[in-house]
Amino acid sequence: MTRTIDWLPTQIKAFRDKQDVYFALVVANKVAWGIPDAAIAPLLVLQTEFVGLYNIIKDREKRTAAQVADFHGCHQRYAKAWRLFHKEWVAFNPAISKQDMVILVGKNYTHKHSPHPAIDDIPLVGLRAKGGGDIEFRCRPTKDTKKESMHPAANFVEFRFAILEVGDIPPADAEDYPKKDFSSRAKFTLKLSTRFTGKRFFTIVRWVNIHRPRQEGHWTEPMSVVIA
Repeated sequence: MTRTIDWLPTQIKAFRDKQDVYFALVVANKVAWGIPDAAIAPLLVLQTEFVGLYNIIKDREKRTAAQVADFHGCHQRYAKAWRLFHKEWVAFNPAISKQDMVILVGKNYTHKHSPHPAIDDIPLVGLRAKGGGDIEFRCRPTKDTKKESMHPAANFVEFRFAILEVGDIPPADAEDYPKKDFSSRAKFTLKLSTRFTGKRFFTIVRWVNIHRPRQEGHWTEPMSVVIA
């Protein structure tokens, strides 16, 4: 999506009017757009707080400095939460028509649903048994050969793993791995129980971006280390 100006108004009256239209449309279409109530609810709470304080501070003769400060604090929290909600659930939502997106964003909306470039990369992964059941992962893109770092188009590392006896064969398919997890860091430690000491830890790893539409990279070949 590209825009020539910020889609969220900075002027208070325009902000107040836009949030009325925006969230009325979101609530009316939440099922069709695949937006859960749990994602909308915090924004509706902030909306109620914002509108209530807005109605108070409109009266310049009766409002107090404390009320104005409360309003500005609420406005900042509301704007931040609104931007995060929009990025996660609206901006790149393929279920939202161009016409509805123009209402939500404004006339400068351009209908391009390409939020993230494809992740055409296999992580380079360093795997180390640290002792006490801990397994350390150090991941980096193939273009970054110096130190661990996240792929620029990803926001998580996904890894699947199995704990097997030494000599056992790892799963042949990614879907056959019994455990899976994510890390938002390129360097992280998986903490396992010491009861697995002496067994072999097998894992496969890929880059993912969990925002909609989800982007996924390619799996590594299975890697293994003996749990210490």
